[in-house]
Amino acid sequence: MVSCWSLLVLVVCGLFLLQAPMEGHEDQSGWLQRVMERLEKLEAARDRSQVAFTASLVTTVQWTHQGPFSSDTKLVFQKVTTNIGNAYNSETGVFTAPTKGLYYISFTGSVGNSGSLNAAVLKNGATMFAIYNTQPCYSADSNGMALELEEGDRMWVVLWKNHSIFDQSRLSTFSGFLIFPM
Repeated sequence: MVSCWSLLVLVVCGLFLLQAPMEGHEDQSGWLQRVMERLEKLEAARDRSQVAFTASLVTTVQWTHQGPFSSDTKLVFQKVTTNIGNAYNSETGVFTAPTKGLYYISFTGSVGNSGSLNAAVLKNGATMFAIYNTQPCYSADSNGMALELEEGDRMWVVLWKNHSIFDQSRLSTFSGFLIFPM
């Protein structure tokens, strides 16, 4: 809506300038050019500030588990529900921040019949937060936090070795959104 109003203002200003005397024409033309450039920058910034994603671990409604593995394993959340800004890659399981800002990142994991879930969300390879659950049979844990990310920072989820995670109909999810650009 903001860009529609901006466009309307530009049209009105342009019509006003067309009616003005030709004296100082170069100044008016330069002013209009600067306004147009500013509008383009604002629209580009607005587009970069629209970032949100949610993906679940599997695409099936059947109970599915991953793990336990003999080493730490990156989880790839394949079923994308939302990917505004296309910053989440469902082939690699990695979210890449398209712009510097404050983001909220969360992860929910379901414990199946193995009764042992231990996983973490990493930023550029460093653990930011984790979930741990040893409750028997089909319980879940969730965690999240606001993180200041630089453009190009990468986030993903790792299942620690000797643990497993279950999913069915979006019970285990990886999500995030931009709170505000910086």
